[in-house]
Amino acid sequence: MKDADWERMLSQALAPAAEPEEELNQSIIRQLQERGRSKPNAKKRLSAGLLAAVLLLVLSVSAYAATRLFSAGQVAEMFGDRLLADAFESKDAVRIERSMASGDYHFTLHGLVTGAGLSEFKHLSEDLYPDRTYAVVSITRQDGKPMPDTDDPEYGKDPFFISPLVKGLKPWEANIFSMNGGYSEDVLDGVMYRLISLDEVEMFADRGVYLAISSGSAFYSSEAFRYDEKTGEIHAREDYPGASLLFELPLDAAKADRDKADAYLDSLSSPSSSHDSGTEEEWIKWMQELRAKIRDGETIGQTVPGSVKEMTYDDSGKIAYAFGERSVTMSPEDLFEEGQIGFSDRRLPISGGIDNTYEAVLFHRDENGVITGRIVILGEGSIPEF
Repeated sequence: MKDADWERMLSQALAPAAEPEEELNQSIIRQLQERGRSKPNAKKRLSAGLLAAVLLLVLSVSAYAATRLFSAGQVAEMFGDRLLADAFESKDAVRIERSMASGDYHFTLHGLVTGAGLSEFKHLSEDLYPDRTYAVVSITRQDGKPMPDTDDPEYGKDPFFISPLVKGLKPWEANIFSMNGGYSEDVLDGVMYRLISLDEVEMFADRGVYLAISSGSAFYSSEAFRYDEKTGEIHAREDYPGASLLFELPLDAAKADRDKADAYLDSLSSPSSSHDSGTEEEWIKWMQELRAKIRDGETIGQTVPGSVKEMTYDDSGKIAYAFGERSVTMSPEDLFEEGQIGFSDRRLPISGGIDNTYEAVLFHRDENGVITGRIVILGEGSIPEF
């Protein structure tokens, strides 16, 4: 289709009395996609004015950013994931369309959706953690210059880190990479679109979740963000020379699951654990049963001789436990409620799995406030048949 044909179609569709219909919207999207597929090596693009008019017609929204950019569902469809595109358009999706500027760039968070079986492209971690979170972000330059195309030598020279971060969790330990995440990325008419996916973040909704974005590195950078050890808050550093910002994700706190989140965090802190053949539900049930036994004062395993150690505090008030190859550092508030004595059931780092035997780190606080750590062997009989 020639540009003159596009102009004629748009002049008719954008007449004062005309209202764009869904059928026409989808027709334009299909023809744009067909045009791209029919000329895979061509780099000819629609003019900026024509593209703005097309997207205005397709999106039919009033916000400035939305008139220039594709929606989350359209981006998913652009990446060939029709199932996910439908999920982004469903009632369970969270439509955001919020923009922020930082450094040389302008970022728009279009939306996110969480659930099981939402994508046509299955991730390996879904066998254990079936629920996944997907989000779409677009990036443009503030000076109006186009983002370099994927075949441009400049593409990727200024990389981006885009990841959910959870309040109260160390951002270098809990992010898109540790949470079985990844992304798809493409540049269309000077706009970069990134579709990210990772294990679900809704289980942390009661804690608060950010979407962090920074330039200059593809990984989390302490130069771009500051983590407050005492409050668990994460802040973008104003003196960072590149882009650095945080979107607060509008998650429904009612969808939080503390037991599920604690079990998941235990799996993150125990990278050597091996329960791949089991299901998420079995693992969570087992962890819940162990925690219930601890609360009831039951013994959950045999203490490793010599592993009982009194905790020391660092300058930030955190305690550290180390024995053999095991090392754990955390805040006492993460382990015990105010005035609580006895064993903690809040965090239960577990590793092992060889011969169906696991090790767990247990923490105990006595009436004098002294905290000790120990390693217990969870032998046969306390382990589910994964």
